Amino acid sequence: MRSLTLKAAFAAILMSAPLASAVAAPMHEPYFRSMDHDDSDAPPPSTYATGGQLNAVLNDLHDTDVRIQSDRRTRLITPAEVRGLEAQSAAIRKAAVAGSMGDGGMIPAGQYHQLMARISGLDDQVDQDAFRG
Repeated sequence: MRSLTLKAAFAAILMSAPLASAVAAPMHEPYFRSMDHDDSDAPPPSTYATGGQLNAVLNDLHDTDVRIQSDRRTRLITPAEVRGLEAQSAAIRKAAVAGSMGDGGMIPAGQYHQLMARISGLDDQVDQDAFRG
């Protein structure tokens, strides 16, 4: 019995050591910055989210549309749910295209994050509708 307890304790120590080091914060960078820290050398915050925002939104919407059609074919969601989800997808797509019209595909960062949150909410809605039935 003692041998089993000793082996279990040893195994627990061996398994927890890598996990503890993976969670630890890097030592070269402070976790909390003091209020008197000067970030004057830091670049100013960007007005736009970086790189191909319109394409990112449209690609995520395409993936969601594919999921909707797949769930429709397997009858996990009803035709009425499909129409509602497709309407939400179209509204997000329209907002993304309208937001990027002036700057060649560049969407302001705040609007970009809102659109991505709406897409995430749409994905959650697809999950809920598919697993409800």
